[in-house]
Amino acid sequence: MRDPVEVVTVVGSQNAEYSQWTAQLIREIADLSDKVIPRIVDVTNSLGEAEDLGVDPRRTPTVLIGPDRVAIRYTGAPSGYEAWAFLETIILTSKGESGLSPSTVDALKKLTELGKRIKLQVYVTPTCPYCPHQVLLANKFAIAVPKTIEAETVEAWENPDLADSLGVSAVPDTVVYTYEDGEWVAKGRLVGVQPEEKFAVDVVMSALGGE
Repeated sequence: MRDPVEVVTVVGSQNAEYSQWTAQLIREIADLSDKVIPRIVDVTNSLGEAEDLGVDPRRTPTVLIGPDRVAIRYTGAPSGYEAWAFLETIILTSKGESGLSPSTVDALKKLTELGKRIKLQVYVTPTCPYCPHQVLLANKFAIAVPKTIEAETVEAWENPDLADSLGVSAVPDTVVYTYEDGEWVAKGRLVGVQPEEKFAVDVVMSALGGE
């Protein structure tokens, strides 16, 4: 790691067991490196702080990685297979490096040039061995163009209403949104792990509405 990274964990009564587990995980990671700056926000006594972070108090635990620099969040505990990609994301955020190929970064920068704002929402389960690869790729996209792309990992078992509302039946399931007229609008959907350059092209094409 190079620069300090704040990791904010929002906890509450929703999925309380997972909230406690996640808060402990972040504390233990911080014990391993003084570059990791933990902050625990409990919605039961710091509701305003959670809302200022843009976190729905019904969605706990939620973890934000480096919120002062990038828009990367985990809605649900980064447990199971997700743990290694979570740690890798913290390291990449610290370095300020996405690890993507130059051609992929160039493709994503087209979205910035067009004034697009994108959210990549990846649905996962802790027992899925393929999900972390897709999650890490989405997070890398958010690191590469931080003012343009947001990445959110949603743990489907902890947030079944969100998964059911989209009919998620297989993971990883990635929904591509664009921000239009004050709301997020779904523009595309990709099921399974995507190759880096194909994922970049698909994200750009989804954002453009197939133009």
